[in-house]
Amino acid sequence: MESLSIGFLLIAFAVAILIGWQSADWWLVVPVFMIEAGVFYLIVGILTRPVEAGRSKQGRESLYYAFWGGSIGLLGTIWLLNRQYPGNVPLLIVLFILWLGGIAVVLSIPRLRGGNQTIRQ
Repeated sequence: MESLSIGFLLIAFAVAILIGWQSADWWLVVPVFMIEAGVFYLIVGILTRPVEAGRSKQGRESLYYAFWGGSIGLLGTIWLLNRQYPGNVPLLIVLFILWLGGIAVVLSIPRLRGGNQTIRQ
């Protein structure tokens, strides 16, 4: 998993540099790289998720990848949206808070269905 991640992140960084160079705006390198890395880790988290998430170490890792991948991608998107449409920072902060709340609800659903046996007694 580590070599796949390193390889993809190197390619994503090279693509972000090319986009920054072609647009003559080097500040684009950071949000483009964040979006690419976020999408990659979100896909890794979704594809490696076992059927019964949360019960094994692999289940926790897949949730970790999905949460942080989506968060990094969303922050990169917020950065680009604020750059394109300045002055919308409060709306973008609300969007990020909604993301955090939504992902917390989604990640707690397996526990509510009885996925965690320590809750039942």
